[in-house]
Amino acid sequence: MRVLSLCSAVFTALLLSACAHPIVISPAVDKIAPSATAQKINKNVAYYIADDILRKEVITPGGGGDKVSYMPYRDIENGFYRMLSNTFGSVTKLKSLNDADAISKNSISYIITPSLVTNSSSPSPFTWPPTKFNAELTCSISDAAGKTILVKKASGDGSAEFDEFKRDHSLSGKRATEDVLVKMQKILLEAPELQK
Repeated sequence: MRVLSLCSAVFTALLLSACAHPIVISPAVDKIAPSATAQKINKNVAYYIADDILRKEVITPGGGGDKVSYMPYRDIENGFYRMLSNTFGSVTKLKSLNDADAISKNSISYIITPSLVTNSSSPSPFTWPPTKFNAELTCSISDAAGKTILVKKASGDGSAEFDEFKRDHSLSGKRATEDVLVKMQKILLEAPELQK
């Protein structure tokens, strides 16, 4: 009986240490403001994120040996749209990468495909929300015919301590996605290749 209780306790501990707590890392869209120093690029752009990528779940470390799970592309999409709207004349979401009708109808100059890599961590042995979060965003930009003309990368960081994240377990992730989008906006606005 004692052996059975011990095995049960070990199994429960393993389950708890392996759990992934769901979080949402959507940035505060109102904080992704238009540039105060640069004008929009007078071009119509479209972006494409495949449905399966939008539903992709990612698991990264939290504190206390736990992990966190989230859907980075789904969470960042509204902020990504806002960033592009701050940067270009108009923005269209494509249903497919080769959506010729939408590309023609909206006079699209550039098609932007994002790639997002995230990571998180926390030194805390007692709490599971991550105190540090990193988001690396790569934008592959092609012309209307699909030829890649530019690839730009930005890295954003977010941090949150216990007094902050006890009300919002996703806070470090939200700050990281906000940071990376603001940085990408600046990079795109300053890219001479997009001014042609």
